[in-house]
Amino acid sequence: MSFFHTHMLLPFVERERHAGLARRMREISRFERMSEKDQRAIQQQRLQRILTHAYNTVPFYRQRFDDAGFRPSDARVDRPLPLPALRRDDLRDGGQSLLSNAFQLKDLRQAGSSGTTTTPVQFHRNIEALRNKTALQFQLNAWANYHAGDSVMTLWGAHRDLAMQPSWRWRLYEETLLRRTSAPAGFLSQEILERFRERYQKRRPKVLYGYSTILAAFASYMQQHGMDHKPEVIIATAEVMNDTNRQLVESVFGSKLFMHYGSRDTGMICAECSAHQGMHFHPWGCYVEFDPVRETSDGLAYRILVTDLLNDGQPFIRYDTGDCAILTSQPCSCGRWFPTASKILGRVSDGIMLANGGMVPGVSVGNHMSQLGETFRAIAQVQFVQKTHEHVHLRYVVKDKSPLADQELQTICHAIDSLANHRMEWSLEQVADIPRERSGKIRLCISELPSSDTSIANSTPELLAQSRT
Repeated sequence: MSFFHTHMLLPFVERERHAGLARRMREISRFERMSEKDQRAIQQQRLQRILTHAYNTVPFYRQRFDDAGFRPSDARVDRPLPLPALRRDDLRDGGQSLLSNAFQLKDLRQAGSSGTTTTPVQFHRNIEALRNKTALQFQLNAWANYHAGDSVMTLWGAHRDLAMQPSWRWRLYEETLLRRTSAPAGFLSQEILERFRERYQKRRPKVLYGYSTILAAFASYMQQHGMDHKPEVIIATAEVMNDTNRQLVESVFGSKLFMHYGSRDTGMICAECSAHQGMHFHPWGCYVEFDPVRETSDGLAYRILVTDLLNDGQPFIRYDTGDCAILTSQPCSCGRWFPTASKILGRVSDGIMLANGGMVPGVSVGNHMSQLGETFRAIAQVQFVQKTHEHVHLRYVVKDKSPLADQELQTICHAIDSLANHRMEWSLEQVADIPRERSGKIRLCISELPSSDTSIANSTPELLAQSRT
């Protein structure tokens, strides 16, 4: 089944994303079988290549490198790059100066960041980068024994990633040929979770793949309502999953959970292997630096700075993801030397709870914000603080004094009201900056409701019992 999908179906039907998929995956597999010395040497070559390309073809980086007195040939994978971190404000302000002049704009593909750590931004990729990132994600899926053609149910919160009114042709392709069942969840309620349960029972997927919050809510619902099928593979992504929710998901579905880490900006770059001893940053697709931030109860937290080795169209050099990690120096029993995080600290958000028991997961708020990404010119950062079931306090940072700020704030409030299908009471507060948590995280949503009203995994059966349809 996997051979048919990777060699024939996907490259033929979705050529832009999957052309050469099997060849690219073989290249990654060969890389993984190499010695550590050879892998590091290849990463070194790839790092110097992308830096040289950025210096020669991207005006923004030529200026930045020159200002720092840095030459691409000086780069080493065993020490930090002596360059400023690339921040989202740079992406907003840089415009065309961040694009490589080796490509015409028509040959690049535009995308938007998720908006889970700040207001979203737009960026570009060349098509080869898109294909290589897709192949790397397939390879990381394979670490969890999830292969193209395996039956999978995706519990997702980003409606733009899914067909909301699928045609019969789309259903034939997606559900029959690819064996993928979608369960979009921009809003969670009793009725929606029951639909998920019915779909799950009917399709009996090998793989459950989805947002951490939604997986935990689904596990809690299934624990209460029962099931007669258990998946072989569970993959959680997009948000941190705490230990309590992880134990819940694993106990309900009877399978070990695999965590994946990535972003729309960089693609999937980090995954848990079958040893479940940490999450490995894959050196084929990125060079990651870890900048110490502060001590936490779990250990020293490091900012994750990513140099993307694949995207030539708009290089990301020392990109500050907005997330932090706790690293482990213990070698993994799988034998990989790759940089390993015992825990990723980032993209944790409480979501917005409604009085009738419905919930808008925080990651869905971020994804909904990302759909508005092109409209943000004055607002640089936002944070939603839920005071009561009816009241949300919006903290915001203004990049420049602009009459657009009031209009953009109204757009944000209206967008969240629409997502929740409920008109909230809003209060606004302009601040100089959105501070990181003690752990180093930047949180999009913070709830000041009692914990019994905000823990979706524990509260779903009770709080959602009276939720609206």
